Amino acid sequence: MKLRKAIEEFEIYTEFTKSDGTVDFYKYYLNALDKDLGHLQCNEITNSVILKYIKHRKIDNPNVSHATINKHLITLKATVKYATGIKIEFKKLKERKKQIETVPVETSNKIFNYYQKHLSNPSSFRNYLFLKLLLDTGLRLSEIVSVNVNDIDFDSLSIHIKTTKTDVDRYVCFTEQTKKLLLAFISKYKVNKLLFFDFITGNKMTTSSVESFIYRLKNKLNIKTSITPHKWRHTFATNFVRSHGGTPVLMKLLGHSNLKTTEKYLHLNKNDIVNEYKKIMEQGNM
Repeated sequence: MKLRKAIEEFEIYTEFTKSDGTVDFYKYYLNALDKDLGHLQCNEITNSVILKYIKHRKIDNPNVSHATINKHLITLKATVKYATGIKIEFKKLKERKKQIETVPVETSNKIFNYYQKHLSNPSSFRNYLFLKLLLDTGLRLSEIVSVNVNDIDFDSLSIHIKTTKTDVDRYVCFTEQTKKLLLAFISKYKVNKLLFFDFITGNKMTTSSVESFIYRLKNKLNIKTSITPHKWRHTFATNFVRSHGGTPVLMKLLGHSNLKTTEKYLHLNKNDIVNEYKKIMEQGNM
């Protein structure tokens, strides 16, 4: 079977079995693989072929990271194994451990102050609530755009998340302040199904629509740092730990099945470490 045919079958498989976020993840890498290797038979994809593919990626972008190349390899392996049962034996490239940045508090304050002055605009109100809920919950993009009003429990300040990356339901929590925003938004715009939707089409917000409003917001407020949904997710995790939230609870809130994955979201800086050390040692000396 040619890789191009395997890609077609894998795309159909992921469309019906994976979350929107996972499908979007694969889309770019499958297109690149199809373009460069699609003409080959799956059993012709040797280590030599893969090395030439990696070289091509580096020629196209000399700054491409090993982490990005590994995503190409992960996609290739998953595609071939699903369609043919062939297991490609090629080790991942060694990745540099890079800490993902969080959204600085001065940036989030700047954003929220701006939106608070424009709540009469439906899209501004929605986007404000969207980012506040991301900061409260650490939800993935594919999860937050799938939240329905009837998933929200205002008494316990929690949301039942049914569309997840792992296909395992979970609960996340939000603050009293966000509760007031939620109730005001739902009441004002008579929201009874999807919480976040396009005001023009009435359809669920897409990845591109979220990226679009974040791009416009960055330009409007001259924000230089990244404020993608994933950065808000990391920010939530860091805030939770700084407030002495336990890692096992954080793992459940983030929807991780592996504690090591959760640990990647912990961004304690030098001051956090020094202060916590002093606190513990001073208690021990009392």
